[in-house]
Amino acid sequence: MEVTRFSSRVCMLASIIGLTAQTATADDLQTIKQMHPPVVASVGEQKITVLFLKNTLKGQTTGGYVPGGEVFYTTMSATKPELSFVAPLVGDEVASVFFFERKFPEQAGKSLYVLMRQKESNGGFEGYTYWTLELPLIKQSEQLSLRFFRGDPPDPELQDCRDGRDLENGVDVVCAYKDAASIKKRLADLDAKIIADSKLQQDLRQKSPKTNGDVTSVACPSPDFSAFLAAFSERADVQKSFVQQPLKMVTTVAGDAEPEMEKRSLSGEELKFPIIPDQAKREVQGLTLTVKEERGDHAVAILQKPDTDYVFEYRFVRGQCWRLEEVMDYSL
Repeated sequence: MEVTRFSSRVCMLASIIGLTAQTATADDLQTIKQMHPPVVASVGEQKITVLFLKNTLKGQTTGGYVPGGEVFYTTMSATKPELSFVAPLVGDEVASVFFFERKFPEQAGKSLYVLMRQKESNGGFEGYTYWTLELPLIKQSEQLSLRFFRGDPPDPELQDCRDGRDLENGVDVVCAYKDAASIKKRLADLDAKIIADSKLQQDLRQKSPKTNGDVTSVACPSPDFSAFLAAFSERADVQKSFVQQPLKMVTTVAGDAEPEMEKRSLSGEELKFPIIPDQAKREVQGLTLTVKEERGDHAVAILQKPDTDYVFEYRFVRGQCWRLEEVMDYSL
C-alpha cells in the first residue's frame, strides 16, 4: 500500500508542476486525490507549493490508523522537485486555507492555516466539527519550508469547535470559528493582547516604584549587580522600591514521595521586609550572601547557611534598574 500511495503522490506532483508522467491504465488503483487545490506559499522571494491530498483508502484498511488526508509541500524548481511531508489532516474536508502573520517579536512569522471540517451524526450531536491547523513557514538561508509545530500549544477554542444541534440537551450550538475571517480576527486579537501585556510588563519593570507612604522614588543604587545587591540587602527602602509585585515565591514542602515546590504570588501587605537580612543579622545567624550567577539582564543571589539545608535563591531582572522578581526557598 505504501508503494502505491507514494506512486500516486509522485504522479500528482508531476502533473501539478508540469512534468511528463506516464499514462495511467484502467487497472491502476488511485489511492490519493486532492482535498483542496494546491496553494503557493511565499516569504520574500522564496516560494513553495503546498498540496492537500486525500487518502481514498480511509475506511478500507484494518490494523492501522489512516488519516483523512495529508499535507505535503514541494519546491518551485521544475528541474529538481522535492516532495516533503508536513502533517496529517483530521477531518473529511478542507473548509478553508489562509495565511496569517504574527507580529509579537518572540512568535513573529507567517503561517499557513488549514481549517478542517467533519460531519457528525450520532445520538448526541448532529452537525459539523471544525479544527484549525497552524503550519509555520520557516525561511533558513535561501530555503523555505513548512513545519508542523511552532512550539506553542494550539488555541483550544479553535479545536473541536462544534456547529449544529446538541440532541441530548435539545439546543443549538454555534462554532464561532468556522471560517477564515473569524479565525483571523481571533488570531489578531490574541497577538495584540500579547503585545500589550508585554509592553505593560516592560513598563512596570522600567518604572522605579515608590516607597509606602512616600511620593518620592528611591534612586537605583547601581547598574552593577554586586553593588546593587550590597545596597539591596542593607536597606529596607531599597528592597521595597525594587521588588516586583506580585513577587513570585516558590517554597519547598514535604510531599508523599519526595519534596514538592509550592508556588505563590505575594503583593502589598503579604510581603514581609526585610526580604534579605542585613549583614549584621547574617553574621549572627551564620548566613552567607553571594552572587551565584549574572547573565545579561538576569542575576541570581544565594543566601545559605553552610553545612545545612538552609538555601534561598533570589532572582533579579534588570530594566532601568535591577528588580527582585522571584524567591526560591529550598529549605526543608
